[in-house]
Amino acid sequence: MGAKLPLEGIRILDIGTRIAAPFAATLLADFGAEVIKVELPGRGDFMRNIGPFDENGYSLWWSVEGRNKKSITLDLRKPGGREVFLELVAKSDVVVENFRPGTLEKWDLGYEQLAAVRRGIILTRASVYGQTGPYSQRPGLDRNGISFSGLLYLTGYPDRPPVRPGIIIADYLTGVFNALSIMMALYHRDVHGAGGQSVDLTLYESLFRILEHTLPAYDKLGILRERTGNRLANSAPLDNWVTADDQYISIAAPGDQLFPRLAEAMGRADLVEDPRFSTLAKRAENGDEINRIVGEWCSRHSAAEIEEIMLERGVPVARALDIADIVADPHYNARESFVTVEDRFAGPIKHPAPYPRFSETPGSIRSPAPGLGEHNDEIYRDLLGFSETRIEELRGDGVI
Repeated sequence: MGAKLPLEGIRILDIGTRIAAPFAATLLADFGAEVIKVELPGRGDFMRNIGPFDENGYSLWWSVEGRNKKSITLDLRKPGGREVFLELVAKSDVVVENFRPGTLEKWDLGYEQLAAVRRGIILTRASVYGQTGPYSQRPGLDRNGISFSGLLYLTGYPDRPPVRPGIIIADYLTGVFNALSIMMALYHRDVHGAGGQSVDLTLYESLFRILEHTLPAYDKLGILRERTGNRLANSAPLDNWVTADDQYISIAAPGDQLFPRLAEAMGRADLVEDPRFSTLAKRAENGDEINRIVGEWCSRHSAAEIEEIMLERGVPVARALDIADIVADPHYNARESFVTVEDRFAGPIKHPAPYPRFSETPGSIRSPAPGLGEHNDEIYRDLLGFSETRIEELRGDGVI
């Protein structure tokens, strides 16, 4: 038998929706955690109903974020649903949620109520603004978290309005911090013999944490960081240039060791001696001009030619790949960065592979995204020991 997955034996109740909470559960499910997805009867999770859809109306987004989970239906808003949920909590390790702050308390399912039935329970709570503070009750989604974090203000070109990043980064990054917080809380509980705890995560703070030097530079130097497009204030040449075959290519050669290689690759060894470009500080000061020179050279060569020339001289370079490029790319394929999952609704479908990569206990996709309520019998009958009579009563009352 192969080695056990790292998180086998950990049970997580995913009562969240969209991304910030459920994505954390998916990450941990890929590495062995048993994740029970709790969904509203008859409706299911929001992700089931957002496109793109295949020809049968099946959400391809859900196929990725629902993998490795078990689905049960349960209405937490009903008294009977609260009772059943607490029975599940008593047999679980973690609950993840991302409702508006105060929602669980309104249902009498706050941390104190959960801890009363399971001392070691870990509750992670993701929201845009947090469980406390004057903005905690504001409505919000990913875009609002990006705006409030300061990231949106920095994204784009100085003479144009800010541009959102290409993905819902606040939700997904919060999901990563969420998974990290679960692992730390589990370690604290299981290694140090402590109880469980509640974790307060926010979309805005997840992004605020990665804003590099923005805060200390303002605090100590009064620098108000602005949008710079592809430029960096302290480095050049750096940009995404258009090639002769209308592709985009990024070259990063700002340092004093890399810049001479770039100059040689372009047949412009004279640039190294040019006083405007002789040091990193000078190149940054004259960034527009050195970027213009590199851009003109790129415009006369294809992307493949540029990659070959740069790589021969050890200059960091990469084309901006679209998803068709990625699927065909030999490196992605050699590393098996995506895998084909046999989805019962969509058929064979490519997913990003479980990540990170473990040498001894790699993650795996053991089951595709479940149908709504697919595991009701397994969880209610086999895990909780409900009789068929009780299950039918709950179903008749609209609880499950």
